[in-house]
Amino acid sequence: MSGASYEFTAGQNETFKGLVSGMRRSGGVVALASLILLAYQIVEYFGLGLGAVPPAAIGYLDLTVWCLLSVVGVIVAVLLVKATGAFTAVIQTEGNDVEHLMEGLVRLRSILNLIFVAAAVGSALLGVSFALLLIY
Repeated sequence: MSGASYEFTAGQNETFKGLVSGMRRSGGVVALASLILLAYQIVEYFGLGLGAVPPAAIGYLDLTVWCLLSVVGVIVAVLLVKATGAFTAVIQTEGNDVEHLMEGLVRLRSILNLIFVAAAVGSALLGVSFALLLIY
C-alpha cells in the first residue's frame, strides 16, 4: 500500500521538539516522585522512621500535604482531558487532519509544561511528607 508522502515544516518540527522535551522533563519528574513514594512506603512498612511522637500540628501538616497532592493529581487529569479536543477533531473531521494534529500537539506541549510544574510540586510535597515520616 503506497500512501502520499508528507514532510513536516520547520515550525511543525519545532512543535515536535518541544513536545519531546516536555515529555522527557515530565517523565523524569514523575519518576522522581515515584521513587520518593516508594521510599515512603518502605519506611512506613518497616517502621524505619525515628519514631518520635509527632505533635498534632505535624499530623495536620501531613494531611494537608496529601490533600494538596490529590489536587495536583486532579489538575493533571483535567489538563490531559483538555488536550483531547484537537485530537478528536482529527478523527471526526475530514480535510484538516494535519492542522488539527498540530493544534493538538501544540496544546499537548503546553500542557506537558504545566504537568512538569505539577509533578515538580508533587515531588516536593512528597519530599516534605517523607521527611515528616522519617522524623516522626
